[in-house]
Amino acid sequence: MKTYLAVAAACLAPHFLVPPAQAQQPQRAEIEQLLNKYERALNTGDVQAAVQLYTEDGVLMAPENAPAVGSKVLHQAYAGIFQAIALNIKFQIAETQLLSPQWALLRTTSTGAIKILANGTEVPEGNQELFLLRKTDGQWKIARYSFSSALRPAK
Repeated sequence: MKTYLAVAAACLAPHFLVPPAQAQQPQRAEIEQLLNKYERALNTGDVQAAVQLYTEDGVLMAPENAPAVGSKVLHQAYAGIFQAIALNIKFQIAETQLLSPQWALLRTTSTGAIKILANGTEVPEGNQELFLLRKTDGQWKIARYSFSSALRPAK
């Protein structure tokens, strides 16, 4: 009897750790919707919409900047970003990994343009991004977001 229980527990354990393939499809669709909302918030310069997509303790890690941690600091960070630049970007999903029912990893790339509002100059944008997502109150949210340029530096 003990052997049977041990075998049964071993067979069931993976089902609790990683959702079955058919359960992953709706999760991936929800994650893609979150990314689309984030893209729209960035492209429209909507501070409130961007911050609402984060968890309360969310973190933005932008190159050459201190991490922006928590809703209040995220609001300040995005307000500063959108006062300085206007974005016209498109995300492409490179990888989605469901780590558990509450956590997911999303790896993306983005391409487009950045308009520097101070002088109207437009420059190309190309980043690689890593999102750590957490499901809170039934919705996927950004828990951690980090990005770096995928463009070669100008010579």
